[in-house]
Amino acid sequence: MKTIDGSPKTELSLREDILKIGIKPNATLMVHSSLRSIGWVLGGPSTLVQALLNVIGENGTLIMPAATPHCADPADWTMPQVPKAWLETAREHLPIFDPLITPTSLGAIPETFRTWPGTQRSNHPLESVCARGALAEQITQTHPLAFSEGRGGPFGKLYDLDSWILLIGVGFNRCTAMHFAESLVDKRRVTKVRFPVLDNCNRIWQEVPNVADDNDTHFPLIGQKYLEKANPRLGAIGEADCILLPMRELVDFAVCYFNEVL
Repeated sequence: MKTIDGSPKTELSLREDILKIGIKPNATLMVHSSLRSIGWVLGGPSTLVQALLNVIGENGTLIMPAATPHCADPADWTMPQVPKAWLETAREHLPIFDPLITPTSLGAIPETFRTWPGTQRSNHPLESVCARGALAEQITQTHPLAFSEGRGGPFGKLYDLDSWILLIGVGFNRCTAMHFAESLVDKRRVTKVRFPVLDNCNRIWQEVPNVADDNDTHFPLIGQKYLEKANPRLGAIGEADCILLPMRELVDFAVCYFNEVL
C-alpha cells in the first residue's frame, strides 16, 4: 500500500505560505510551478490556484504560461519523437490550436488554471498565456506569432507592468522571462517554428522566427548569478522551495548577461 509522506497541504496552509513569502493583495503575478514538489495537496491543483487567487484578490492578476508544443510541426517533437513514416499523416491531421479547448502540456496547475472560470488566454499556437483578474484582458489581447515571447505580446506587457514572478519548485530554466530577456538582445539565438493555422477557412502551415530553446545552457547560470547579487524572497509553499522576484529586475539582469556572452 502506498503511503503519503509529510503533512496534508490545505488551501489555508498554502495561503499562509503564499503570504509568508511576500505576495501581496492586488499583485500582478506570473507563476511557474510543479505540483509534485508541493507535497500532498488536499484537493489537488485547484486548491493551489484558489489559494493564489484568494491572496491577490479580485484586483490582482494571476498569470500562467499555457504553452502547447504539441501544436508545432510533429517533425520537431522529441517527446515522443514521431517516426518518419508517420509524419505526413501527423501533419495532415494535427489539430489546429484553439485557445478555448487546446490543453497546455505544462502540468496540472497551469492546465487547471486554463479552465478556471474567468481565465482568459492569448491566441498563440505555441506560447499562449493565461491570465485572470484586473489586467487579464490587457495582458492577453495581443500575441504576435513571430518572437512570441518578445515585445508586443504578454511577456512585454508583464515587463512594462513591473509584475512579479513566483517559481514554485522549479528552476530558472522554466522561467519564460529569460526568453523575453534574450529576445531584446541583438545577438539573440534564433530558430524557426512551424504550426498549422486557419486562413480564410483554409488550413495552411505558418513558419515564423522565434528565440531558440536554451536547453539549460545559460538560464540556470543566469539564475544562479542573479540570486547571488539580488535580494529575491525565498521561502516554501508546502514542501516546494520557492523564489519570488520582480520580473523587470531579472530581465534587466539577464539582458546584461546576454550582451556580454552571446
